[in-house]
Amino acid sequence: MELTRRTDYACRIIRAAYANKDAYVSVSDVADAESIPYAFARSIQHDLVHAGLLKTVRGAKGGLTLACDPATTTVLDVLTALQGPMNMSPCSADPEYCERCGGCEYHGIWKHADRLMQDYFESITLEKLFSGDHVKLFLSDETFEKFSGNDSAPRAHYALDIIYEDENILLINKPAGML
Repeated sequence: MELTRRTDYACRIIRAAYANKDAYVSVSDVADAESIPYAFARSIQHDLVHAGLLKTVRGAKGGLTLACDPATTTVLDVLTALQGPMNMSPCSADPEYCERCGGCEYHGIWKHADRLMQDYFESITLEKLFSGDHVKLFLSDETFEKFSGNDSAPRAHYALDIIYEDENILLINKPAGML
């Protein structure tokens, strides 16, 4: 799965709209500030309006602003609005894609990777993303002790980036210098 340049630019436009809160900002100003070709920014703006993520007003005091609630709109919402469903492999979205799907050892891995990726992007709202709250999560006492092997260390020193957690898997980005 690879994000397209169009999706990258769309994410930049969403960030600019969020930064301006309820004020309208011109597409030209966003394009200049985010190093996006103006014509491309206009085209992407239309996609974002159609997806309900932005709203626009014409005129001298017009521009674009968020149409969605950043507290409930997720990164997954933005990505799928531009690229459609996110999949690691064509077979994970469509079992008919390959006749080997039923007996392929990789098919289950690709399906699980899709779920991990979608769950992760769905867990981050725009509000969390732009405030930085999505990266400073603390582990439960039990998980912390399993991971660190050190239940006497001060927990405040062990802020970790939890990438994904379910009953079977915990993916963590461990900061340098940590046990």
